[in-house]
Amino acid sequence: MIRSAAKNSGFTLIELVLIIVILGIIGSIALRSMQPVLERARADATMKEMMELEYAIIGNPDLISDAARTDFGYVGDVGSLPPDLDALATNTGSYSTWKGPYVRGDFVENPDDFKKDAWGDLYAYAGGISILSNGGGTVMTRNFAQAAAELTSNTVRGSIFDGLGSIPGGNNSDIAVTIIFPDGNGSMASLSVIPGLDGSFSFDNAIPIGNHLLRGVYSITNDTTARYVSVAPGSTAYGELRFPGGLW
Repeated sequence: MIRSAAKNSGFTLIELVLIIVILGIIGSIALRSMQPVLERARADATMKEMMELEYAIIGNPDLISDAARTDFGYVGDVGSLPPDLDALATNTGSYSTWKGPYVRGDFVENPDDFKKDAWGDLYAYAGGISILSNGGGTVMTRNFAQAAAELTSNTVRGSIFDGLGSIPGGNNSDIAVTIIFPDGNGSMASLSVIPGLDGSFSFDNAIPIGNHLLRGVYSITNDTTARYVSVAPGSTAYGELRFPGGLW
């Protein structure tokens, strides 16, 4: 007896639907199992970006040349904390001392990306010493100082001598020691003091972080000496000045 044609070996509509449902269930389970990993990756990326924003604001302490720190970010150039994150990318205050941008513009099509965390939410920053992210539902905070004064009101002390290492003694009143630094409002400021009989001088609680010019002038001979002093956050920096030759 001749048999009929071979049975159709393809899937029925019901079988296809069942396969799609099963794949959906498997995909949903896989996605749920991956969610903690994705959240951890977003949190790590956000913490890394907040650190980069900190460096933009106060500089990277690991950037050193000739044993001196070279990077103090926005505060080192301007002398004050930025009012917002926009000030790191554009010179919103039209400051002559602004040397940014202090953040990278990796994506031309999305230049504001640096202001958003890995969840796409804006960072919270309003000119203080902390950057916050709440994109993941849990607040993450990056503090880069204990107080703003650590960044804007440090102390510089030092001593001044002639080229033979002698203290000025009674010649001190003819010496002016000046430090020049950004004033926080887009310009440069200076403070001057007369050193003590022993040549010591001090600028207390007035100097922002950064590398600032320290200069001494002896008015009797018009001799001048100068050097840069590096002021780190929350520090008392020391700078020694020496005039050339024996002056007194």
